[in-house]
Amino acid sequence: MLGKLIKWDLAADWKKYSVLYAATLLVSVMLVATGKIKEHIINNRMLEIIEVMFGTLFMTLIVSIVIVVVGFTVTRFYKNVIRDEGYLTHTLPVHTWQILVSKLIVSYIWFVSAAIVGAACLGIAMGEPLWLFDAIGDFAEFMSEIPSSQEKSALILLIAIIIISVVLSPFFLMSHAYFCFALGNLSSSHKLGLGVLAFFGLNIAENILATVVIGFLDFSDVVWTDEIIPPVPVFGVINKTMLIMLILSVAVSAGLFIAAERIFAKKLNLE
Repeated sequence: MLGKLIKWDLAADWKKYSVLYAATLLVSVMLVATGKIKEHIINNRMLEIIEVMFGTLFMTLIVSIVIVVVGFTVTRFYKNVIRDEGYLTHTLPVHTWQILVSKLIVSYIWFVSAAIVGAACLGIAMGEPLWLFDAIGDFAEFMSEIPSSQEKSALILLIAIIIISVVLSPFFLMSHAYFCFALGNLSSSHKLGLGVLAFFGLNIAENILATVVIGFLDFSDVVWTDEIIPPVPVFGVINKTMLIMLILSVAVSAGLFIAAERIFAKKLNLE
């Protein structure tokens, strides 16, 4: 049944995303085509204006992809689970956790697709469709030039933490949204407003907690320099800080996800 929930959500939203993705791809191609034409028609004011217009539109679409994915996934959850469609959603022969997990998986699908489309269109616009592979190759070459194995290990750990954080970022975002909507669900009115207030309040509380946790870290032995590759002690502090923040984010997000599931399962209020 979980697979059917995912299939229904994908079928309901794919047209919205495909229009945005197709528009971004088309504009990136037009931007490259305009640049190629300019190479043969020099000092043409109209072409310069058109190129600027396409460039502005392209950057707007790239930013919009992220905003739209977040907006659509959050809005769809609110409509399907809390608003009028919630009556149908919660009468399905599935557990509450399956509903939330299906929404989370679908959000991951759209986030990943947006990243792929954005990267591909960015490569086309730059005239380097394989820029990502080139960047990986450049990074491998850069790593091979680092003489110290300790610095290399510390840098690899830092990059691994960053990658894991990026991969888990949709989970962090959606678990917060689910929990805040669940709190808003407890009220008989102003559900959306209360959910938004809860979201901001929760983020403020987490920032305070993160500041307190970082305050306990010892930075006294670290000597900061202007070197391109920081010394190992600097990497150690950075890695420790980011690792603690990652663990804290995972723990908090998992707790919020479970709390949201329990609220919807035990205290569902569709009035």
